[in-house]
Amino acid sequence: MSVAFEVLLPSRIEGRVELRASSSFIGITGPSGAGKSSLLRCIAGFEKGALTQANWGDVSPKIGIVFQQPLLFPHVNVEGNLQLATRHASEHAISINEAVKGCHCEHLLSKPIATLSGGEAQRVAIARALVNGPHILLLDESLSAIDAVTRRHIYVFLRQLCAVSQLTCFVVSHDIDELLLLSDEMIYISDGKIKAVGSVDSVVPNMFQGGAIHTPSAILNGVVECIAEATLSSHAEESTHTNAGKTTHPEQEMLNENATDFGEPNQNTVYQVIVSGQRLYASQKSLIAARCSIARSSIVRSKVASFSECEPNQADKNEIDNSLSAGGQVRLAVKASEVSIDTNTAAMTENSTSSILNSLNCVIEDITHFDNHKSGRVLLNLRIINQNDMSENEQPALHAVISTLSVSRLQLAKNMLVIARFKLL
Repeated sequence: MSVAFEVLLPSRIEGRVELRASSSFIGITGPSGAGKSSLLRCIAGFEKGALTQANWGDVSPKIGIVFQQPLLFPHVNVEGNLQLATRHASEHAISINEAVKGCHCEHLLSKPIATLSGGEAQRVAIARALVNGPHILLLDESLSAIDAVTRRHIYVFLRQLCAVSQLTCFVVSHDIDELLLLSDEMIYISDGKIKAVGSVDSVVPNMFQGGAIHTPSAILNGVVECIAEATLSSHAEESTHTNAGKTTHPEQEMLNENATDFGEPNQNTVYQVIVSGQRLYASQKSLIAARCSIARSSIVRSKVASFSECEPNQADKNEIDNSLSAGGQVRLAVKASEVSIDTNTAAMTENSTSSILNSLNCVIEDITHFDNHKSGRVLLNLRIINQNDMSENEQPALHAVISTLSVSRLQLAKNMLVIARFKLL
């Protein structure tokens, strides 16, 4: 669905948004009181005083919205709420079974609404919105009370649903790191104005300059090579033990050349990922499936098509579900504050003398000194060197924030070859 709209609600929100037809998971962020909720209310048609002009492509969309405080019907239980939503559902709505499974609330079906926790109520509210079959789903901090692991599972489910259907999600969240990793495009709002719209790479600099983030992040594209080890416990990540008088690190022992086959992954499973021909190690919680390579236009459905009717084309869904299998395309976020610079380029990038496993050969493209209130720090823009013989899209710039003392001590300069080291566990 091609999306473009312009809103004007005096003293609350104004601006224009144009999104790519391939974008279906849109992150919205900005400071508190910036106008994020007002934007969603204008899109939903709740603000009668707003001037809203929208172009939703070839359809007149059914719009659903879920607020931070779920508006569930208290006189029926969870299953009753879902059943009520099916009464006026569009013909492309997913089933209750699909919704409760994807939103992790199967075990809540018989519970009264009054007994639900905040996170449980949010899960049910999202599932109810989905069984109503919207073309556009507006989520206004609708997952804020859900624990991080479950929240990630639900976001992945929503992205999968968007990829194999004509659903488009607009997600308001203050968890910027999560949005950067998940979003096809982002909308940054500040002071009641839409300041930036576009790809994550293009919006992040505006957010950084506007003070929404302390340091920028780079979203890198990679291909899964294999699982580096079966499981990495959080305890192993921090613990060490002594063997014959030598201190060793369990996490390094597990990350050896004999990588395991794919088993049952969890949030701490470590994957080997190839980025620009260079190997990185990243835990599952640091990765997200890349945008499905199938163009949404290739699976455009009629208004009467349903999500379940797409199931015969199981290859489409398997391509997404198996994105963390060998050869799967993934995205990973690297914070500038987590990147350190090594000028000893003669050393092996996959060194065995440091607990920092990840390294990328880079060239310094720019050195920017912060404003006075951030004095003492410098932002480096780094171009990742592509060591892959096969042609691939150029990676976005990698960023590093280091001290001016380090810049002076290392004698860093533009066009200098360096190694960027960082963790992704």
